[in-house]
Amino acid sequence: MKKLCLLAATLLVSVWVFAQGTPPSGQPNAQASSQATSADRGGEPIEGCLAGSGGNFTLTDSSGKTFQLAGDTAKLGEHVGHTVRISGSEKSAGADGPAAGGSSAGATFTVQKVKMVSPNCSPSK
Repeated sequence: MKKLCLLAATLLVSVWVFAQGTPPSGQPNAQASSQATSADRGGEPIEGCLAGSGGNFTLTDSSGKTFQLAGDTAKLGEHVGHTVRISGSEKSAGADGPAAGGSSAGATFTVQKVKMVSPNCSPSK
């Protein structure tokens, strides 16, 4: 009977120790994903003047920052010269480097959705 109680206590302590160790090992993954979200725009839309053609599009926002657009760009051609709001995610220039063609775009924005805000662009300051 003593052996059974000792075995049950050992098992109970082992489960408790394992349960205490699980949250910290899962926590870095949550932190890593929140850091990735803060490094990228993570779904925050961008708004600005759309330029480009032939599948190579850029958007310049009101602060003058230029984004190289990638992803679902099929509908962008009809909005060149318009102010648009684009939903998607931003990837900072890094391993991929600047876009081909010598563009000064500092970041790539992957397009998911496009909405026209105005049929023309206001001049950037």
